[in-house]
Formats: sequence, C-alpha cells, structure tokens
Amino acid sequence: MPESTGLYASWEEAIAALEFEALEALDPEPPATAAAHVAWTPPTHLGPLPLHLREQAERVLAEQRQSVRNLEEMHRETGRHLTALRSVPRRSTGQPVYLDTAG
Repeated sequence: MPESTGLYASWEEAIAALEFEALEALDPEPPATAAAHVAWTPPTHLGPLPLHLREQAERVLAEQRQSVRNLEEMHRETGRHLTALRSVPRRSTGQPVYLDTAG
C-alpha cells in the first residue's frame, strides 16, 4: 500500500497495491467497510519495471481490464433498468388506483 507520503517503497509494493485494488474492484458485493475510491497517482520514482515483475504486472492489468468490462456491463444494465422504469406510465389524474370493496 502507499506510504503516508504518497510514494511507493518499491515496485513490489506498487504492484501489490494495484493488485489489491483490482481484486477489490472485482468483488460484486464489497464489504460495508470498503474505503471510498481515491484517485490513483502513478509513482514517478520507481524507474523501469523489473523484468521479474512483468508477469505479475500483466496479471494486474488483466484484472483491471476485467473490472472495466464489469463496470461497463453494470452501466448498460442500469441503463436498461432506467429505460424500463421510464416506460411505466405515470398517473397524473389523482384518482384512486384501487377500489375498496370490503370496507
């Protein structure tokens, strides 16, 4: 995770933080204690990615891309739901909808 100064101690820590956030984003039902999203600022002091971390970094990237696909699908589904809700006619006459036959 990032230190309080906002800098990463190493590539391993930077990738671990990204991996944690990517996995957290894939959770369809995050815990109630989940922190609010904070804008990510790429670290600038790490230098080139070490070759031995390439596979891990590519895996994190794949997880992030999956998160984007999931969000896009949720956006489309929400749009479909809104369209369905908007298609329900509204009653503006103020007349009762139900007739009380028992009372």
